[in-house]
Amino acid sequence: MRMLERETGLLLSEETACCGVTVAQCHLLLEIEIRGPSSLQDLADALALDKSTLSRTADSLVREGFTERVQDERNRRKITLSLTSKGQEKCDTINSLCNAQYRALFAHIPEEKTAVVMEAVEILAHAMETNRSEGQSICCNP
Repeated sequence: MRMLERETGLLLSEETACCGVTVAQCHLLLEIEIRGPSSLQDLADALALDKSTLSRTADSLVREGFTERVQDERNRRKITLSLTSKGQEKCDTINSLCNAQYRALFAHIPEEKTAVVMEAVEILAHAMETNRSEGQSICCNP
């Protein structure tokens, strides 16, 4: 698991650096792409981040022209974050590069083992999500 954690971290850093965004920016862009225009609170909940942390990442994406803040006409206090065309292009690039990376990765797995690996990854991802959502993470802080 620790090897997988390390390799995943290195892979994500490499992929996002190649795309010109940070890992945090990448996660936020892709979450907006999946959800469509969303409030900061909804995005923070989906990414398991606090709103102030997410707000700083959102600010950087707005400055770079990848996202825009849109004020709700019915509730002026509600702001949604949505992708710009430049942001959608960035998501398309990230998705394309990541898909190619995973195709290359799976080329090293024997074809008869691919289904087993995919099932194991799905089970592991679900267990990790459940553990996180139940607040079961173990922190280094005393």
